[in-house]
Amino acid sequence: MPCVAEFPQLERLYGREKELGFKFLGLEIKGLLAKMRDVVKEKKTTFPILLDDRRLAREVLQIPGTPTTFVVDGQGRIRARLIGAVEDIDETIAEVLKRI
Repeated sequence: MPCVAEFPQLERLYGREKELGFKFLGLEIKGLLAKMRDVVKEKKTTFPILLDDRRLAREVLQIPGTPTTFVVDGQGRIRARLIGAVEDIDETIAEVLKRI
């Protein structure tokens, strides 16, 4: 689960929701509920993680692999798509939010 390495940064980002004016959700696209539960417990994760047990998101959102990060505006439009691990993802997302 390559995205797990980003969890500390994602947790910080989740803590900035109100400040930055957005809603943060994680998405587990491989249908590995038991594994994700273990990771959430181990990493003490507090942000919500949706489970795509039918694996529809990978196809619909054209997710090439993990981690992939989307910024979706209030009208449901994808405004940014970040593929792969992103250094300082919290600051990168903050910059994207300033532009939309």
